[in-house]
Amino acid sequence: MSLLLSLVAQILHLALMIAAAPLAAGVSDRLEAHISGRSGASVLLPWRDLVRLSRKTPAETDSGSVVLRYAPCAALGITLAAAALTPSFSRSMALSPLADILVIVSLLTSARVAMVLAALDAGAPDPGLAAQQSSALAVPAEAALIVLALAVALMAGGFNLDLIMGQARDGGLSPAAASAVGLAALLALAFVDDGFSHTGLDRAAAGNGLAMSRLTLWLRRLVWLDLIGALALPMGYATAGAGPLEWCIGLACWGGKLGVLILLLAAARATLGRLAARRSAEVAGLAALLAVLAAVMVLASARMA
Repeated sequence: MSLLLSLVAQILHLALMIAAAPLAAGVSDRLEAHISGRSGASVLLPWRDLVRLSRKTPAETDSGSVVLRYAPCAALGITLAAAALTPSFSRSMALSPLADILVIVSLLTSARVAMVLAALDAGAPDPGLAAQQSSALAVPAEAALIVLALAVALMAGGFNLDLIMGQARDGGLSPAAASAVGLAALLALAFVDDGFSHTGLDRAAAGNGLAMSRLTLWLRRLVWLDLIGALALPMGYATAGAGPLEWCIGLACWGGKLGVLILLLAAARATLGRLAARRSAEVAGLAALLAVLAAVMVLASARMA
């Protein structure tokens, strides 16, 4: 019975991630507009865009190869795999033993690579330039994310996300200073990734390909928010085997945490604006330094102990 409930919770989690990703994007854009003094579009606009784009017949290009045709689907599938491993309302789901933080990081990196390759394959200058900028930004950002994952694993005693969340909930990740520095690095990386998330594929694809590209980026943002929530706010998660009543409580807590994080993200975007490529690289480099500092602090604390 417990195994069946964990499987049902896993399926429900993935369905909620797919449904919430465009909605979270719409809420974020509307909050940013309100903070900036504008009315803003409807929160359902991303969903309407997906429906509209999925009904269009994509135009075939002479310059693009099979990479451009199938890369959006591949990137979406890889990002869905990362979303399936990142907890939302429940922990101990069917795929929780596979929810290794390095696996999630690797999946997000692979999805970015697929989108960049498709943009380069289009043969147009605008998508190619965006893909080049995205690749240059990924060098410090992905390195910082890997170092940060290693630092968190050292503090928690393992790479499994359920284990890390349990450690953070019960006694906190120690040393506390390293945990705070690591969280600052993760917030900086999330802001950079959100402000410079396009990889050029959105300028090269059309129809279903463009719809999948946008859904991939929105899912990626939601995975980032869930990772931050799991590490910074590890309370309020239901246990998959506990049943629907506890799931409803977990859903309410997940919605509250998402609302707070989306509000903070929208406020940061409205205050600081979208980062240019040069500024994004600088913030990503700062995040890498913070991640290295967190790892050094953890190693120093272990040596002193």
